[in-house]
Amino acid sequence: MLPRFALRRLLIIATILLLPARGVQFVASSDATELFKDLDLEGDRFANRELVLALEVSQSYPVPVRIACYYEDRENLTEDEEKVAFQERATLIGERVMPASDAESPGDDVPRETLRFAFSVPEPGTYFVACLTPASPENGIGLEFNLRAALDAVA
Repeated sequence: MLPRFALRRLLIIATILLLPARGVQFVASSDATELFKDLDLEGDRFANRELVLALEVSQSYPVPVRIACYYEDRENLTEDEEKVAFQERATLIGERVMPASDAESPGDDVPRETLRFAFSVPEPGTYFVACLTPASPENGIGLEFNLRAALDAVA
C-alpha cells in the first residue's frame, strides 16, 4: 500500500491530466485589452517609393494614448547605436494621439480604427518597422521588410 502523501500526489496528477479531457481548457487571456491589433505594409517594396504603414488599433483606455511608428536599418547599426533606445535612434514615420475612450474599462468592446502613415525609405535593404506607445515602449507591434533598389523595378 502507498503512503498517504504518495496517494495524494497521484490523485492530484491524475486530476490535472484528466481536466483537459473533461472539457476544461487552459488558454491565454484574450487580446481584448491590447491597443495594437494588426500591422501591415502596403505598396511596392522598392527604395524611394511610397509605402503606407497600416496600423489597426483599439483604444479602450480612459486616457489619451500617443502612438508613434518608426523604422530602422538594423543591418547597419553601430555598437553605440544599439545601446540607444529604439525610438531614440530610429526614423519617425508618423504619430498620432488617440483620444481617451468612453469605454467603461480597458478591454471593453470598442471599435477598431486603422491609422495610415505614408513614408519612403531612400536605400534598399532589410528594415524593421515598429509602432509603440512612447510612454511604455515595450507595448508595441513590429515587422521586418526588405526593399529592393529602384533600378530593379524597371527590369
